[in-house]
Amino acid sequence: MPVTLRQLRYFQALVEHGSFSRAAESVHVSQPALSLQIRELETSLGGRLVERESRGFLLTPLGRDAHEQTLRILDETLLLETMGKRFEEGPLRVSVGIVSTLAPYLLPGILKRLQVTTPRVEMDVQEAPGQDLVSGLLAGRLDAAIVSLPLGILELPERDLFEDCFLLAGRGERLASIRRSLGKDLRPADLARADIGPLLTLGNGHCFADQVLGASLMWRMQEVHRGTESLATLSRLVASGAGLALLPETAALCEHAAAPGIQFLRFASPQPSRRIGLAHRVASQGQQWIELLAEATSVAGKALVQKAHETICS
Repeated sequence: MPVTLRQLRYFQALVEHGSFSRAAESVHVSQPALSLQIRELETSLGGRLVERESRGFLLTPLGRDAHEQTLRILDETLLLETMGKRFEEGPLRVSVGIVSTLAPYLLPGILKRLQVTTPRVEMDVQEAPGQDLVSGLLAGRLDAAIVSLPLGILELPERDLFEDCFLLAGRGERLASIRRSLGKDLRPADLARADIGPLLTLGNGHCFADQVLGASLMWRMQEVHRGTESLATLSRLVASGAGLALLPETAALCEHAAAPGIQFLRFASPQPSRRIGLAHRVASQGQQWIELLAEATSVAGKALVQKAHETICS
């Protein structure tokens, strides 16, 4: 006969209150019902737990050992039973990945908004290329990830949050020349057909680099230079006149401030862009922190894009 939590709780009540009658009252059952559960527990454990006396009972050696173990089991059970409630009431600590071409620019806004949520969500952040974040989600090392969508993986629910357009980045005089020769309604295909020099982008393994190449598919491939590992480095190269680049609008404000020589042009509609969203493990579906993280990311991302649109794009 298996040991049950009910038996252990009745046994703990008996030891705590020192009598069968008070123990039964504390767990809201009759004394015979409590006595029956104690006898069944003794049968399961193979020995007597208590010895009755005229003034109460004494624990047997087996009873003393069983009581110590019972306390440990009930403590762990209480922890398990309250885990969900504690998880909902917070503060909640979750492991979240952010794609590396977005993290430096978006993370401050997300953290600022999460600090005032109820419950508060605290993130252990991992910054990495998108494919590494997907691997982390599938392996259980991450609870959620802010990445480019769609992923199209059944095990990872997705939530679309905001659009991040690609801007043409270059030195001011080069962009002015492009505007004069190609006109106001600039399209990636126009750049691909024009002789305007090399296109710089990130190295292999970065999904953003693949998205850029997809947006400028007709660019002379011999003039596409891949290799940098960060948008910050890419921006410095562009600001120095080494070439042109497509940069996400979320990075534009920060990189313009860090490299004043860099300027931006916006493409005509439909603008090349990436969709930013939240992917998470199925086990997190419906949990409150997912809603809070998604809302904070969406608001922060849209605010960053709007500010860039109003401030620096010609």
